[in-house]
Amino acid sequence: MEQKKKYFIYLDILRLISCIAVFLYHLNVLKGGYLAVCSFFVISSFLSCISESKRENFSLKKYYISKLVKLYVPLVAVVFVTISFLSLSPDILIPSLKPEVKSILLGYNNFWQLSANMDYFAQHIDSPFMHLWYVSILLQFDLVFPLIYIPLRKLGDKCHKTIPCALTIVCSIAGCIYFYIASLNQNIMASYYNTFSRMFSLLFGLSLGFIHHYYAPLIPKILKNKKTSVFIFFTYILILISLFYTIDASSKFFQISMIVASLITCRIIDYSIVLSKESGSLPNKIIKYFSSISYEFYLLQYPLIFYLQCTNISENLKLTIILPLLLILSCIFHYILSKNKEKYLLHYIFEFLLLVVTVFGIYKFCTTKDNTQEMNELRAELAQNEAILAAKQDEYNKKFQEKQQEFEKAMKEIDVDEGKLAEMVTNVPIVAMGDSVMENNAKLLYQKFPNMYIDAKYLRVASYAVDALQNLKDQGKLADIIILEFGANGDCTEAEKNKIMEICEGKQVFWLTVPNDRIVKVNDKLFKLAEKYDNLHIIDWYTITRPHPEYFISDKVHLNSKGKEAFTQVLYDALYDYYSNEISAKKEALEKEYDEILNNLGDFGDISQNHLKCY
Repeated sequence: MEQKKKYFIYLDILRLISCIAVFLYHLNVLKGGYLAVCSFFVISSFLSCISESKRENFSLKKYYISKLVKLYVPLVAVVFVTISFLSLSPDILIPSLKPEVKSILLGYNNFWQLSANMDYFAQHIDSPFMHLWYVSILLQFDLVFPLIYIPLRKLGDKCHKTIPCALTIVCSIAGCIYFYIASLNQNIMASYYNTFSRMFSLLFGLSLGFIHHYYAPLIPKILKNKKTSVFIFFTYILILISLFYTIDASSKFFQISMIVASLITCRIIDYSIVLSKESGSLPNKIIKYFSSISYEFYLLQYPLIFYLQCTNISENLKLTIILPLLLILSCIFHYILSKNKEKYLLHYIFEFLLLVVTVFGIYKFCTTKDNTQEMNELRAELAQNEAILAAKQDEYNKKFQEKQQEFEKAMKEIDVDEGKLAEMVTNVPIVAMGDSVMENNAKLLYQKFPNMYIDAKYLRVASYAVDALQNLKDQGKLADIIILEFGANGDCTEAEKNKIMEICEGKQVFWLTVPNDRIVKVNDKLFKLAEKYDNLHIIDWYTITRPHPEYFISDKVHLNSKGKEAFTQVLYDALYDYYSNEISAKKEALEKEYDEILNNLGDFGDISQNHLKCY
């Protein structure tokens, strides 16, 4: 009787849990879900090692064709299908589409994202392909895997089986040390995206694969009892889930958690291999199927999240429909791209449709303008402005007290004369905070407002302003006028907005709406916030610029020279109108107060004389 094939159901359970964790992280629901990527790295390298160790001879051709079919073909299909659908909506823009897609197709997207200052941990989505840095690292590893595996396998077979195990373990430990040091000395994203600093997880999986091939799972005999093994398996799973739930990217345990998550995954794999089952039962078939579509599920989730983010449907509806939609799309892609011995008419129809949409995506990609030079010029200008900002901030701190006193004196003596009012608006001390739109306009702003303090940087979000404003307030350097230009990179929480306004109590806050509101959906929330605070003034940059597409470069957010002039003038006009209204209101109040005095006095003649003298 033929022996039924074993099925490692618990390994698929681990894969599904990791897949769900990453998905929830991308939805900003599970703050530590990014740790599941470590588990995927371990699983991928382990399975590569185990699958090749079962073959007597390593075939480079079969290996690379297998990886091409399993990893690369679905990747290419998803990328160009995404481009096809996004191109149908003119309001959805991906400014760096050309270089980004090239980096994906050539397998260096992680390094490209690093050079483009993309932040995987930010609460906003700049691109539908932000998650593909992971696939790039996998592709890079798979490309060099034969160069690592073949020599180690020969050493193990011909010299001693401990050699590949020991070497990979030593390299894994060295990789952990390198990652830990790099993440302390560099920006977090520099170590998170870097292939070499992430290699420790892949090496853990590789060393575990050699140990399983030459020895056995690292489980003491006393613990190989099925009930005990199941208990320990789920205990490790719970520990892993607790890490997903508690450790966010800003945690002081970030580095250790990445390493611990990889090690726990190794232990879970050990018990998964021991706990094999037959694959014929219905529950096992369901788990096996959902595990089989996990790669398509991963590839499609960010494009779908990005697309829904750009629509006008409510957040609750998005969260309700995204999972069913994602599962349906994953099943369709898997059905089309998987190898089926028997193909039916439906399969051919789906294949044809996918081919048509993919070809259309390739066409749109090829005909899209390459904005690389324009974006590089923007980054270069931002770098120059960053140095200017630092120097001007120091200058601001020195002059703040002096200018504040001058301004208060001017306010007392100012006449309604428009010339004096214009001079006052130009010289008023201002604290301005924002993202790269403001940073890129620093030179012109400093020319218009010489006493302005600007704190702005690329991809910055409004939550930054909480600590920055509090800092200035604690130092007594928070000006009476505060300009905020945030939101283009995604919204902050309502609590953070309220905290900003609490810090700015007694100050006048001018907050600009964003031109890409159809994507980020922040403007309505700003107007709603203004209803709660009398000192919050909304500058509707979105409405002002709608008739003027000529203000922007290709991404429709950053400004060209004409747009910078308009931006600066809009700020000036807003401040001018505010002070003009303030002066008018004060004069009205004085006149009203004086009229009341007149009404309360008996001798109108004397009062009239006094009235004349006053003026």
